[in-house]
Amino acid sequence: MKEIYDKQAEQSVLGSFLLDDKICYKLREINRDMFFFESHKVIFDSMREILDSNKPIDLILLREALERKGVADKISVRYITSLTSVVATTSNIDHYIKILKEKNLLRQLQAQATELIKAIENQAPLSELTSDIKALQGISINNSSISDNYLDASEIEVDYSLHENLSTGFQKLDAVMDGFRYGTLTVLSGRPSSGKSTIINQFIASRIDEGQKAFLYSGELPASTVMDWFRNTVVDKEHIKKYQTEYGAKFNAPSEYAVGLIKEWVKDNLFIYSEEAVAGEMDMINVIEHLWLKKGVRLFIIDNLMTLAIDNKNDKYEAQKNFVRNLKNLAKKYKLVIILIAHPKKGGDATSFDMFDVSGASEIINLCDYELAMSRNIDEEKGTDETHILIIKNRVTGKQKCRLRLYFDEDRKRLWNLPGERDRTYKYDTNKLYEQGDIDGIAPF
Repeated sequence: MKEIYDKQAEQSVLGSFLLDDKICYKLREINRDMFFFESHKVIFDSMREILDSNKPIDLILLREALERKGVADKISVRYITSLTSVVATTSNIDHYIKILKEKNLLRQLQAQATELIKAIENQAPLSELTSDIKALQGISINNSSISDNYLDASEIEVDYSLHENLSTGFQKLDAVMDGFRYGTLTVLSGRPSSGKSTIINQFIASRIDEGQKAFLYSGELPASTVMDWFRNTVVDKEHIKKYQTEYGAKFNAPSEYAVGLIKEWVKDNLFIYSEEAVAGEMDMINVIEHLWLKKGVRLFIIDNLMTLAIDNKNDKYEAQKNFVRNLKNLAKKYKLVIILIAHPKKGGDATSFDMFDVSGASEIINLCDYELAMSRNIDEEKGTDETHILIIKNRVTGKQKCRLRLYFDEDRKRLWNLPGERDRTYKYDTNKLYEQGDIDGIAPF
């Protein structure tokens, strides 16, 4: 039987990724099974590893990845270099990928048709033949076979990437939760002024500091306010200046120098949902998938569920359930960390939460992997102001019903449990060119 493949198309796809870093996001649109040659599958796997580590795909990094796999002696540098010479133009990458998909589909049809012919020759029961025919139809109609819907358990390899995670930026919280595990959905709840916005900013800053990317949707605040609050949280104390309005009100804010540095630090690393765009359920799903595929973003924060435009106005709770299910599926499919902010139900104790105290469809909590709640208790008589984060649900480590005391630094606009979290220096100032922080000035507006 004739084997089905297009070697030049496979080489052109791989060669295009080596030539043009701007199209490498398209690696996430294909999979290794679309390649016929084993060497090309291994090269694809190595490229995907490099892409997922937020590094550019070049010959040196590719060679190192192949060496880690122990196949560098089988796939020569000369062959890898030759891949680029096959490419007519990288602008044809979509055409090359289309050929790969078509050849892969033909191979699936060929395999299923072969099974059908064997079954006929062996005079299999009519019911079995009917099943094979339906499977063949399924491949041609859906571009996938029925056998793609299940796996032989013996073929499932150990996946150590299941234990990869993002740090929360809080040491004791990481110890309980094992950070935010990739592929998970977190629901964060809390009443107004409980610290949700502050801790969100610290989650984001911690990721950017590690060279990763984040996305934030805020349905209640304009983008300018979102960035003001974010800068106030990440700015070093040496860059905090004391300002006053023309009427004498005093406040702290980052110096103009620090604002410029932070702007460069977040460039292409932090994305905020546009105020001009409609924030519908499918709009949000599409943006998340787009930012992962094109930008490699892996941390997504949606603040909050109640501000999204509901597509199904006849059944709000059904729409919320479907939206959250889509978020969960995206997190699992692409190994993302998605944090959904949801308001607590009205009434009740502001310092204690039950698992289902979140406003909205009850299935939201069933679908999430972590459920966290912020609480703040101000006792004016005692002069106390206590903030806690509660771990109500924890599907990853099983440690739940835990409470972590957090302190708020008014000058730094940060929550902290250990001094290092309060005093953390984010890496926006690579030159460490500090300014004096004790000079009063008129606010620059």
